[in-house]
Amino acid sequence: MPETGPLQETVRRLCDEFPGVAGVAARNLATGEEIGVNAGVSFPTASMIKMLILFELVRQCAKGQAQLWERVTLRREDKTLGSGLLLDIDEGANLTLRDLAVLMMAVSDNTATNMLIDRLGRHAINQACRDGGMYDTELRGKIDFDRIRESNDNLAVSTPQDFANYLTSLQRGELIPQGYVEQILGIMRVQKYIEPMRKHLPFNPYAAEFGEPLEVWVASKTGSLKGVRCESGLVHAPRAEWALSVCTKDCADNAWTSDNTGVRFISTVSKAVYDAWG
Repeated sequence: MPETGPLQETVRRLCDEFPGVAGVAARNLATGEEIGVNAGVSFPTASMIKMLILFELVRQCAKGQAQLWERVTLRREDKTLGSGLLLDIDEGANLTLRDLAVLMMAVSDNTATNMLIDRLGRHAINQACRDGGMYDTELRGKIDFDRIRESNDNLAVSTPQDFANYLTSLQRGELIPQGYVEQILGIMRVQKYIEPMRKHLPFNPYAAEFGEPLEVWVASKTGSLKGVRCESGLVHAPRAEWALSVCTKDCADNAWTSDNTGVRFISTVSKAVYDAWG
């Protein structure tokens, strides 16, 4: 159950003031403290569901049903509108499944995502959600903007609590052997959309590659559709580590820049949790 206290009240006030519907769930993995506001409310996940596609990819690798070095060829019919780079890459590119996973997570590549859904299977990805304790989460199809224009729910839905539960179980090694957990987190840390959850944290996105100390790291995935902004991830700080999921919907701000109301809300909530726990 969520705790009562200054952080819970701060997050509740921020959610109440948000010009739309907002939900937050967070769990301190060091102390067990939890906060939650609208944590069980269903939200469109947008690209945040890609986190579970990555989970199922690594699960299949652990079972010998796939290999990260397995190669697939980019075809014209694979190309999907929206975020990413593969839409602008020449067909015939020979990519590993790990390449697709990095593109899916780091730049939210929609073509890479649909190629992985084809390879892994939607049923298998939804079973991974169930096995990860995400009982209110469903991937409803590949990324298809004709269907998404009908409803943001037509891609995938979930709750902040589901994502907080999954991330907690993942980090504790309860879902998959620890070596595979590190593979997942290593790919999740390659994140180029660094504004929302990381914006007000003392985070250096280039520290690891330059061999500098990484005192604060974030392994997360964002999601964006019209009226929807969300992000879920694990945050590591010197004092503690926590799972955090922030979801919004029904916001009138349709700007695609980093000052979007939903993006700023995620940043503000993340800073409040860091100030309390980190």
